[in-house]
Amino acid sequence: MLDLMNPEERPEQIQRYGVYTIRTATEDGVVYSRSFIVLRNGYGVIIRFTRLHDYAGFKVYKPISSNAEKKLYYICGMLNYVLVDHGRRFGIRHVFGITAEMLQEYFDYYAAEKKADGDYRGKDSITKCIGAVTAFMANLSWKFGGFMKATRKNLYRDEVAYDRHGRRFFKAVPLFQVSGMPVRKKIFRDIPYKVFEILVPMAFRYARDIAFGLCLQAFAGLRAGEVCSVRQECSPLGRGITFTELGGRVVSAVVDVTQEVRIRDDDVEVGMIKKERRQGVYPAFLEAFCRAYELHREFLSRREFDRDYCPMFINRNGEAMTYETYRTRFRGLVDGHLRPCLIKSSDPELRLYGQLLYENQLGTHALRHWFTVQLVLRGEDIGSIQYWRGDSSPESSFLYLQNKGDLTRELKASSDRLVAMLVAGWGDFDDGTV
Repeated sequence: MLDLMNPEERPEQIQRYGVYTIRTATEDGVVYSRSFIVLRNGYGVIIRFTRLHDYAGFKVYKPISSNAEKKLYYICGMLNYVLVDHGRRFGIRHVFGITAEMLQEYFDYYAAEKKADGDYRGKDSITKCIGAVTAFMANLSWKFGGFMKATRKNLYRDEVAYDRHGRRFFKAVPLFQVSGMPVRKKIFRDIPYKVFEILVPMAFRYARDIAFGLCLQAFAGLRAGEVCSVRQECSPLGRGITFTELGGRVVSAVVDVTQEVRIRDDDVEVGMIKKERRQGVYPAFLEAFCRAYELHREFLSRREFDRDYCPMFINRNGEAMTYETYRTRFRGLVDGHLRPCLIKSSDPELRLYGQLLYENQLGTHALRHWFTVQLVLRGEDIGSIQYWRGDSSPESSFLYLQNKGDLTRELKASSDRLVAMLVAGWGDFDDGTV
C-alpha cells in the first residue's frame, strides 16, 4: 500500500530515468528520430530533460537517420539501478560518483535478472549492455576528467587486433566480466521446406495484402519492418523496386531501403530500416519473385491508395501498412489457415510441424531465417551471406555457418522445383483479403 506520509513513495516525488523519442521528417520527407534521457515521476510524466544522451557516443559524422535509442535504454537501466534504487546504499547522488565496482554489480544483476517472460538474457544482450554503458561512462570521464570516479583505465584495456588488410591496431575492450544464466527458451523460427511450399501460395489466397511482403523476406532477406517501408515503382518519392531487363528477361531486381522516408500523412511509424542499403533479390529466386510482384500489382490495381506516397503495402484505408498490422496479418495467416491445414495433412512431418505451431508462435522473422538457411545450403560463404542478408557485420552469418551441419540434417535444400511449383500455382488464387 502507498504510504502517503513517506514522500519517497508518493508518485509525484518519484524520479526515474527513461527514454523519450520524437519522430519527425525533413522537408524532403526523410524520416528520422531523436532520443533523449529524461526524468519521469511515478505517473510517467516527464519532469526534466537531461543532457546525458549526449554521452552515449561521439562521432565526427553520422547519418541523420542514426539514433542511439537502444543504447539509451541500457544506460537508463544502469542509472536507475545505481543512482535511484541503490544510491543510498552506495552513498552517491550524482553520476560523477559512479565507480567501476558499482558498474560491475549492475552488470552482474543485469545478467542474472529474469525477463518478463521468465527467461534470462542472452550473450548478445549482455554484451551490448556492457558496451553501451562502458562507452557512456568513458565519454563522461573524457569530458569531466577529475570529477569522475570512474576513469578510462579502470573501464577499458587495450588489446592488439588486426584489420582485414593485416594492419595492426589497438582495440579497447571493457574490463568487466559477467557470468550469464542459461537461456532456456529457443526462438521458434525454422520453416521446413515442405511447409514453405504451402505457406507462400496460401498467403496469396488468404492474405493478398502481405503475401508479396513474405516474398521480400524469403527471396531478398528483408526484415519485416523494412518490408513495410518499401514503396511502389511509381512512387513520387522514388522507385521502391528497380528491375533490370536484358533481352526481354529480368536479370536483376533491387529493393530500395536506402533511407526511411515519410509515406503517411499522419506520420505514423510504419517500420524501421535497420541497415540502409539497396538490397538485391537472390538470383535463384528471381523468377518466383517477379511472378509474386505481378500478382501484387494486380492486387494494388483493385485498391485505392495514397498516390502522394504510393506505399507498396496498404491497410484498409489505403495508407502505408504498419509493422504491427503486418505482424498481426501474418499471425492470422498462420493460426487461421496454415496450422489447420498442416494438422489435417496426411504427411506425418507436416502434422508434427502443425502441432509445434500450437506450442510455439511463428514470427515474421522466420521468413528471413528461411532465406538465410537457403543461402547456407547453396554453399554461399560468410561474405556473400552477409551481403545478401544486408548485415552490418558478419557475426550473424558466421553463426549460421557454424550450424550448417544441423541445418543440412533438419531442412531440405531448395531446388528448381520451388520456382516451378510456385510460378505454376499462383495464377488462379482468389483475393481472400479480409
